[in-house]
Amino acid sequence: MLAAQEKNLPQFIYTDQINYPNHVRLFVLSVFCICLLDYTLFGIFYSFESNIFTTWMSITLIILFSFFGLCHFLLKRNASIQYSSKTNIIFQTVCFLTGLLIGVNTIVINHYLVTDVPHLIGSHVLTLTALLLTASHIIALTFLTQHIRYFFLFFIPSITPLIVSQLLHQDHDHTLFYLAYYSSFFATVLCAQATFKIHKRLALVLDKNKQLINVAEQHNQWTEELCQQLQREVNKSKDIEAQLQFNNHLLEQKVRERTFDLTQMNESLQEHRQNLSFAHETAGIRPWDWNLENHTVGVTNAHSQSVTRNSENHYTLLHKIIHPDDLERVKNTLYHHLCGQTKRYEETFRIKRHNGEWSWIHDVGQVILRDPKDNTPLRMVGIHRDINQEKRDQERLKLAASVFEQASEGIFILDEKFNYVEVNPKYEQLTGLDKQDIVDKHLFEITKQNKQHHHNFHLSILDTLRAEQEYEGEFQETYSSEKSCFLWMHINAVKDEQDRVINYIGIVSDQTERKHQEQRLSYLTNYDTLTDLPNRFYYQQQLHQYLINETSIQHLAVIRLNIDRFRALNEIISNQAGNELLKEVAQRLRISNIDALLVAHLSADDFAIIYEMSPLHPPIHQLCNNIVEAFSKPFYLADQEHLVSISIGVAIYPEHGRQVDNLNTHAE
Repeated sequence: MLAAQEKNLPQFIYTDQINYPNHVRLFVLSVFCICLLDYTLFGIFYSFESNIFTTWMSITLIILFSFFGLCHFLLKRNASIQYSSKTNIIFQTVCFLTGLLIGVNTIVINHYLVTDVPHLIGSHVLTLTALLLTASHIIALTFLTQHIRYFFLFFIPSITPLIVSQLLHQDHDHTLFYLAYYSSFFATVLCAQATFKIHKRLALVLDKNKQLINVAEQHNQWTEELCQQLQREVNKSKDIEAQLQFNNHLLEQKVRERTFDLTQMNESLQEHRQNLSFAHETAGIRPWDWNLENHTVGVTNAHSQSVTRNSENHYTLLHKIIHPDDLERVKNTLYHHLCGQTKRYEETFRIKRHNGEWSWIHDVGQVILRDPKDNTPLRMVGIHRDINQEKRDQERLKLAASVFEQASEGIFILDEKFNYVEVNPKYEQLTGLDKQDIVDKHLFEITKQNKQHHHNFHLSILDTLRAEQEYEGEFQETYSSEKSCFLWMHINAVKDEQDRVINYIGIVSDQTERKHQEQRLSYLTNYDTLTDLPNRFYYQQQLHQYLINETSIQHLAVIRLNIDRFRALNEIISNQAGNELLKEVAQRLRISNIDALLVAHLSADDFAIIYEMSPLHPPIHQLCNNIVEAFSKPFYLADQEHLVSISIGVAIYPEHGRQVDNLNTHAE
């Protein structure tokens, strides 16, 4: 097993190396700091006089900082998973480019910086170069030797530009310095190789330690499992022994309980039989038992006595008492069940009582025993129940439902909290709402309560219902469907045996058409249909009210106005044109007498105006002048202009009289 694990050690070591990106991130950050230090030292001594060095070092710092951000991002994204080969390539590229940046910086310091800063001391050039290379190589030895490929991808590009430059442009003045450089490079390579081998051996030892720990833990786990299994077996033996003792004791107890239960069951069975008999008697249920094998039928009569008959005699009796219209249907249903075509037999039919009346019976039964060979029925049991009263109640309910559905008035049912329980189709039609939009809503929740007086009126209806359990009245209502109508509503409370209100039943009829007819009749009684002005009847009645109500109006004028030669003009221009003339006269009187109390059309060419005289209104002669001026303009009748003159008479109350007739006479 260990031999097989040792074969996998190189792969483990490689994986452990490439999964160590934090070293690359720290390496890039350290190189960034070294470059920043080198750049700062140059600035301290020479005040950043070299443009090319300043520019290239700034670019280097920016690129290194970008590499640091990239490594940090990859470290965060792949914090909990193995690093892919693509990520490994990215880290190798970062190491290579970082070394290349260091190498280019050495070329800039050794060749371009001397030209750009003439007074630069040679020792300073060597110091800046040594600081940049030596510190970077030490950092690389610290962070990159765990994976030797990372180290050489940085180391080789960092020294190559300097070596190539020295070979191309030999500097004999500093030969010893460059030999020291090359020696340090060689020593760095040896240190890197030695450090890598140390890391590799440590990784092998670490992996073997991990494997030994895993084996030891597995052995411990096996030992614990064996101990636990042994303990479970011991406990199981004890449990089996205890269970045997308990079962012996339980068996003895069960025998005693079984004996007691049998006694109790016999007593309970007898009690259930008595209760069943009582329930059958109370519910009017009569059981029957048909033994097809022995050809006997056992039935229970009205006196709860069991009677056994021969099947043929019972069959003959049924033919006599079952209604002829139901007999064939009952026989077919019973036959289908006996043949096994239905799960149970159930039928409702009429039988003749001793008094000659027909009574409804509900009969239910089922075959409980069949011959296993040919499935022939051997025994059938069932019950029959008198449902005559239920049938009558159903008919009454159907009749009530029919009345409810077909009533010409809207009918609704409320619960004790005035919420809708049921409505008929007429009420749906009346409100313009569907049933589902009404049920469970409050009585006036389906109406529009735009104003406070609507809400107060609805509350008064509810208060009346609570106090008197009845309400009847007529009112205008607008529903949420925008349908408005004038209603007559009558609501009564329904109470239970304890005199508690359980429901309210309401009847509603639409009185809108009747109200329109009444309004139309009132209009025809009090107004002239041609001019749409109050007629003589309304004029006389209103003038009388003004005269007897002295507190409101104390001084008024009655103006009577006639169209001169109206009959002759009417004969000339035709009746239709005459009617048009009366309409235009009425319109001009309305416009010119806006402040008048009343403008009326008394007869064909006779008009009257009631005018209140007060300091706030113009004097009566000015009003008459306004009327005359209004009639000075021509009328256009039958495509012709006609000038119409009028005669005006005025009577002043109370100077010219205190009675209606006196004022009219004086005004005429």
